Amino acid sequence: MAGYPAELEEHWTAGGERLLIRPIRPSDAAEHDAFFHRLTPEDIRSRFFAAVRELTPEQIAKFTRLDYDRDMAFIAVREATGETVGVARLVREQEPMMAEFAVALQHDVQGRGLATHLMQRLLDWAPRHGVREVVGEILADNTAMLELARHLGFHLSHLPEDSQIIEARLRLEPPGDAPMAQGAG
Repeated sequence: MAGYPAELEEHWTAGGERLLIRPIRPSDAAEHDAFFHRLTPEDIRSRFFAAVRELTPEQIAKFTRLDYDRDMAFIAVREATGETVGVARLVREQEPMMAEFAVALQHDVQGRGLATHLMQRLLDWAPRHGVREVVGEILADNTAMLELARHLGFHLSHLPEDSQIIEARLRLEPPGDAPMAQGAG
């Protein structure tokens, strides 16, 4: 398992607020749980597709303990307070060249370009680590996330088995090939 990639840390400004964008690490577990509790019920439903009230210790460990060569989660941390205000992650399950994305932002930082920035960081990281396709499921009423996916070039389609869920799919070119990202057809 690869060590913490400190070279991926960056300072970024969203709506006049300074944020540290960096990979998540195991020491973020308590703050990640606190971040979850600052999300609105609607934000939680959009992320988990259900009314989740608590994250189990196992879920928190899974979210914060990564093999940085295989999976990645970038968090946005308020420089002034140390609070986590957003996370975007890519996780590979069985298929090593495909990763699933997920994004969650605290309500007070939404609409500032932070989700776009976090996702773009993931899409830049992914092809250098063997990911050739990024997929995600988005609730059909989550217009902000659908717009973000369109903006990033994802191809959107309704899942045949559930019209309330839209699949977002993006094919990535291997490093050194141009262009960097292509919508899947």
